[in-house]
Amino acid sequence: MEILFENCCTLTKDALLSMNRKSRNPVFVAAVIVLCAAYLVNGVRAAIAGYPAALILPLASAVVLGAFAYFLPNLQAALEYRKNLMAYGRDAKCITKFYGDKFVVENLSNGQTSPISYGRIRRVAEDERYVFLLLDTRIISPVDKTDFIKGSTEDFLSFINAKAVNTTRRGGKPDNALE
Repeated sequence: MEILFENCCTLTKDALLSMNRKSRNPVFVAAVIVLCAAYLVNGVRAAIAGYPAALILPLASAVVLGAFAYFLPNLQAALEYRKNLMAYGRDAKCITKFYGDKFVVENLSNGQTSPISYGRIRRVAEDERYVFLLLDTRIISPVDKTDFIKGSTEDFLSFINAKAVNTTRRGGKPDNALE
């Protein structure tokens, strides 16, 4: 079987932070917004009812909860990076090989190899340096745009756009476009 694209990706702290931001759960973010709004509404109601000091605790709770939700990806990335450093003594490194019917992720740090069907891709996200393949198991496979061993970034984007047929937009309609 011929390798169409081959990519080397080092999971640095920046890569892990980008991955965690791209995988932020919209239900969690909505729940945090609702809780913050509920705290503020209750505080305002108490202040109107004649207890102005009652606004302090809900306001502080909303600020702390909002800050926690905002910085949670940073905490997850820092913990994962620390775990990699403790386990391997360096940044984890993966080689991803893309074939016609599947792609294979080989973790060079621990020697683990995982073949993955393109049908498992649920979302393709991109930032200035990485393309992230978000799988049905909530696992993310990063592809470093600057480190292709075989193939080019432009060709890969067209290829993965055609292969990722199970991606959906918020409206629920199938869409192969990168976001």
